[in-house]
Amino acid sequence: MRKGRDTIRVMISRISLCVTLLAAFAFCSAESELRDWSNAAGKTISAELVSLEGYSAILKMANGRTYTVPLADLSEADREFVQEWKKEQETAASLEEAGIELGIPTKSIVETAFDEETPRTRKGELLGWQAGIGEWRIEEGVLIGDEVAEDNHASSLTYRFEADHLILTAEVQLGTAEQIAFACRDTVPPNLHLGRLYITPDKLWIQRMSGIAKTTKSEKLVTRDVDLDPEKWYKVTIEIIGDRYRAKVGDEVIEATHERFQDAKGIVALVNRGQGAKYRNVSLWQAKPKE
Repeated sequence: MRKGRDTIRVMISRISLCVTLLAAFAFCSAESELRDWSNAAGKTISAELVSLEGYSAILKMANGRTYTVPLADLSEADREFVQEWKKEQETAASLEEAGIELGIPTKSIVETAFDEETPRTRKGELLGWQAGIGEWRIEEGVLIGDEVAEDNHASSLTYRFEADHLILTAEVQLGTAEQIAFACRDTVPPNLHLGRLYITPDKLWIQRMSGIAKTTKSEKLVTRDVDLDPEKWYKVTIEIIGDRYRAKVGDEVIEATHERFQDAKGIVALVNRGQGAKYRNVSLWQAKPKE
């Protein structure tokens, strides 16, 4: 602990000299990534968090020098910042692995693992999502959707939000279901259909949509032949950025363009025909286009 505090004191003393010697333009160029860090004694420095090593933070000053500071020597607010930074880094790595191509996530909307057991739900709330059609439950760490014959409609579980650009990631298993779809609706009351990705064992397709209920209109924009194992889990990534809709299911990629996709997004729905469709680790992000 004493060694860590001595490190902070050395850093504080060197900052005064660095600020005097650094040119103003050099400081401003790094300012956007710098923040104030305080130790338990209340002394403050300006530096950027660049990495974590065990229980220490690696801080980089405007002059390029780096220091290793034990987390225990930082203020509570700084330790909370470090944990949030760590979570953001893990999310970024996960999204990179998901194959994000069109957009950059800017804000998490919801991240639902669907690993908490729930009873069968026909209509009602399920971990922040809304069961509206069909029957839904969480069992053995996965969300299961079943179409109900009397509904005369595919099962649907929805989440409300607002976003101009959207990124969705999830894992799905078709099981005995005929198809799984990820539906998106706009923000115009009563939230009109906007677009949808369909997944079946032998085909993927994207369609643009408009209207709602009996006024629904749709156009299949692109179809891809695939060979998916119904008993295998597949990672799904969907990007609706500007007028482009890009989806990745396992190693299969499909993309379509339509002006309808530019409209603001207000609802995402997990949809399936048949029984036994499985979902887990569903996440939504607000996003912005890559430059």
